[in-house]
Amino acid sequence: MNVLVTGATGFIGKHLIPSLLEKSFSVHALARPTSRRPASFSDRVTWCEGDLSNPDSLKKACRNMDTVIHLAGIVKAGKAAEYFAVNYEGTQNLLKAAAPSVRLILISSQAAVGPTTAAHPLDEEAPPHPVSAYGRSKLAAEKAVIESDKSIRYTIIRPPVVYGPEDRESLSIFKLARYHLRPQIGFGKSFVNAIYVKDLVAFILACLQEPRAERQIFHINDGIDNGYSYHELIQTAAEVLQTWTAPVFIPKIVLKGLAVINAFIADLFGRTSMFNPDKYHELTAPAWLLSAQKARRIVGFCAENSLSEGFTKTIRWYLSKGWLR
Repeated sequence: MNVLVTGATGFIGKHLIPSLLEKSFSVHALARPTSRRPASFSDRVTWCEGDLSNPDSLKKACRNMDTVIHLAGIVKAGKAAEYFAVNYEGTQNLLKAAAPSVRLILISSQAAVGPTTAAHPLDEEAPPHPVSAYGRSKLAAEKAVIESDKSIRYTIIRPPVVYGPEDRESLSIFKLARYHLRPQIGFGKSFVNAIYVKDLVAFILACLQEPRAERQIFHINDGIDNGYSYHELIQTAAEVLQTWTAPVFIPKIVLKGLAVINAFIADLFGRTSMFNPDKYHELTAPAWLLSAQKARRIVGFCAENSLSEGFTKTIRWYLSKGWLR
């Protein structure tokens, strides 16, 4: 089976492609000419130069493909239009380029459905209410796939926090623990789901081989629907590192002010920043919780790694590469 992976050189792509090769799929990888190709599989895949903004490159890449696994997107941008240009319009370009009956697996985001209360993990029937431009762009991409006039056999996956070796976005959790810091935002607790990257990859492969996963949306996590508080995340990292942490109280008004200032400075110098007013809204939401019961029922998925096990593997990799000092 011929499989095209977009976002092949990104965090998840670096873990997904070796697993596809182990299953004897013929893997084609979409990447920009300037992207650094991972040495672990660079000579074992067919590289397709291009990007989501170039329809001609997508047509070439999609030629003779049975399956497309769409990972590519941006999580950091200065303006909402930038998110939509890549995450939404890029997905539309891919849909136009793909064959009518292609098997498409779209890796969306929990941000597309939005936050909830700590007592109520959201299932796939919950009305989406994204609170950030990023989330709105991912929801728009989902709708483009579902409403496509082609007979595309799609599966949409909404992961929560994904962590593991090679990831820089979750590195801050481990750095905080390393430096003995345990931030407390406001007076209430916030909760999140998480999943180790290898378990997300296993779920993608399971969906790829399960006909009942077609034309479905799935929420996924590590099996703990009620998630973890930020305190638990950092404390678990500290335990793996065999260190201690101390609470640091951060008033919400201070965090909001910092987000506004940081976004202004980034815009002034033509940069993009992960910490902006949108990120403030995400950080201060009561909970980011998903119910993965549908994934367990239809696909029979069960994550292999607990939070402690996943954190242990991740920290070992960070230490070996000098990312944690």
